[in-house]
Formats: sequence, C-alpha cells, structure tokens
Amino acid sequence: MISADVIVVGSGAGGSVVSYNLVNQGFKVVLVDAGGDVGSERARESFHPALSSIEVLRCMCVGGTTLVSLGNMLITNAIIERIRALGIGLENEVDEVCKLMRVTKVPQDKLPPFAKRFIEVAKESSLRVEIMPKSIDFSQCIGCGKCAYGCPKNAKYTALNLIRMCLQRGLVLLSRFVVKRLHRQHDGVIIEGVMDGSKIRAKCKALVLAAGALETPKLLTQIHDDEKIGRNLFVDPFITLGGPYNGPSAAYGIQMAAYIDYDDFMLSPHYSGLLQFQLAAKGVDHKDRGIASIMIKVADEGKGIVWPNGIIETRMTKKDLKILENGIGEAKKLLLELGVKDEEIVATHVRGAHPGGTAAIGYVVSRDLTINGCDGVFVADASLIPPPLGKPPLLLIMSLAMKVAEKVREYLQKKDVEKLNDA
Repeated sequence: MISADVIVVGSGAGGSVVSYNLVNQGFKVVLVDAGGDVGSERARESFHPALSSIEVLRCMCVGGTTLVSLGNMLITNAIIERIRALGIGLENEVDEVCKLMRVTKVPQDKLPPFAKRFIEVAKESSLRVEIMPKSIDFSQCIGCGKCAYGCPKNAKYTALNLIRMCLQRGLVLLSRFVVKRLHRQHDGVIIEGVMDGSKIRAKCKALVLAAGALETPKLLTQIHDDEKIGRNLFVDPFITLGGPYNGPSAAYGIQMAAYIDYDDFMLSPHYSGLLQFQLAAKGVDHKDRGIASIMIKVADEGKGIVWPNGIIETRMTKKDLKILENGIGEAKKLLLELGVKDEEIVATHVRGAHPGGTAAIGYVVSRDLTINGCDGVFVADASLIPPPLGKPPLLLIMSLAMKVAEKVREYLQKKDVEKLNDA
C-alpha cells in the first residue's frame, strides 16, 4: 500500500498549487490524476467535453485545463470583495500566485491587430477596456494564437511547470490513476484506484480533492453525506459573435488579449472556427475579408447540478438568458462600428467553460475551508467558488488553493501534536 502525508486528487490549477506548497514544506505528497502525462503540445488530444444541455469544455490530463486555457489570470476587485465577505482575504495569495505564475499583462507589441482595433472602437464608444493579464513568458511567445491547442513554444506557464518542479523535490505523480473508492478511517483516508489495469491502494493523513467541479462532488459524496454537494453548478456560458469586415482577422494572434467588464458579463476579442460553419450556412462569402469576432461570457446564476451518479445538468435561467441577450447587444454594437454588416453577423452555439460551485464555500465547505464532519478532507478547485463568476477563474482557484494548503499544513501539524500527546 502506498502511504503519504497528503494525497491530492487532480493536477490542475488547484491540485498543482497545493502540491507545490506542501512539497516545499517537507510533506510527503502523492498527486494522482485520471489523465495521462501527455505534455503541453498534445494536451488538445485530452479534451473531454462534458455532455449536458450545454457542452462544457474540459481537459483531462496532467496539468488539467491550464494546458489548453488561454493563460488568462484575471481577478477583479468585485470578486476579491465577494470572497472577503465570506471571511477569506486573498490579497497576499493573489500576489504570491502572480509571482509564481509570472503573470503580466499582454505587452503593446504583442497585441494582435484585431485586438488593437477592438480597443480603439471600444474607447471611441467611451467603454473602459483593460489589457488581459496572462501567465505567459512574452519573450518566448510567438503570438501564434494557439494557446488553446497547447503552447508549441512552452511560453505559457501552467500547472505542469509547478508539477515538474515538485517532482525534483520528492513529489510522487501517478498519472492515469482512476479513483474508484474512498474510505475514511480514524487515522486517515484510504483510496482505491486503478492505474494501467492494476489495482492500487493508498493511505494518507489528509486528502485534497482537486479533480474539478464536475468530478470532485462525485468523489466527495462517497465520504460525506450532504445533499448540497454537486449543486450550485455554474459553467460561465459563452458564445462568440462575429462576421466578415475589411480589417485584420481575429483568428490571428493572442486570443482574449483585452476585455470589457460589465459585471454580469464580459466581452473579449476571440475567434472560433465554428463561425466559419455559420457563415457558410448563411451563404456569406468572406473571401479577401477578415473576421471580426467577440466573445460574450456570462456570469450565470449557478442552477446546474452534478448528481452522485455523474449525470450533469446545466441550466440557463431567464436571468442568464437576459444577460446573454444584453451581452450580444453590446458586442453587436462594436461589430457594427468595426464595419461588419448586420445581416452577416453570426454566432456560435452556447458552450460552457470554467465549471464551478459544486462544493462552494458557505454551502458545503465552511468559511474556514474545512468540511464539517469530514475531518482531514479538503477541496481545492473551482468547486469552492460560489456563483456567479463570469470571469476566467485560474487566478482565483490558485489563490484559494494557497489558502487550502495552509489549512492542510495546520491540520497535519495538529495531528502530529495529538499523536505525541497520546504517546
């Protein structure tokens, strides 16, 4: 049987940060992930969208969705204040993560031509446009726009970078490890799983679930009885709206290099190949013209559910649909200002990204980041985030994971003291 101080299930944004912190403090950590260690360039092959009424994008491999994200590391003052209202201050953790992940705003010389046009038109309309902060080494970035395919130059800093450092410091990584059963005991947690066809058992003093908001609730229900687990699922629904115009195409260069925040939705320059199908279906000939396109991302109410059997229900409420309608209206104004003809504007179908909320702070997880009645078990992924969000969540997830790592350290030290006293 494998033995460790801590077992972390899931190697994405949250799991990598918890592992990094605890390994650097001298704890024996085993990190398990159901996906393979395929690296950045092949991460796209590990896309496994969750099927529900809204297709939810996710990537299942070592490093998780950080490998195919756009590297956006955005956290607004409104989000900071909402988390503070739960009794959790994150300023120090945000600063620490930004240093660790080398976060910087997209430099002017790396802004794609279309992003510059987007910024110009937005400012002419008296809108406040911000440059997106990203975890990218821009000295290595070639501006190919393929962040979502796994960076070909490894210029994007991801969870995989943290994991590689941890491996040199004693971290044990078990990839393609599928957790089958969890058992709580008086002195820890037993994990039963399968890796490459072989059954494996492992025991730990503390368990950290960081498998993502669609998987963590299924695991947590095995060891904790709370009907709220799996509820409050939000998926940040988004569409990309666009059409042909006489200007540089949104398809080229760093995606989502800038954004406009409307609180309950955001707009950002973003290209989707799905627009080509919509233009063809509409009979729009765009030869010799660029494509102007804008993402509308909605902060949905979080009325979805992940059931214990794994069935996922995603729902857009009337309020969500109204917000999306407002976002489409604002994006359309910008597209018309850019020179896109009204009759040639098309949209992708609604998809979801950044699922969260399924073990939210204040609902399932206590405000001190512990779980009442589930001693030694912690959550460190987007499940923690109470809805709504509507913004890229990586910086928030990693900052919360910093807090969780500290709680795990305190728990382990407390158990060591109790053991000494008993002796």
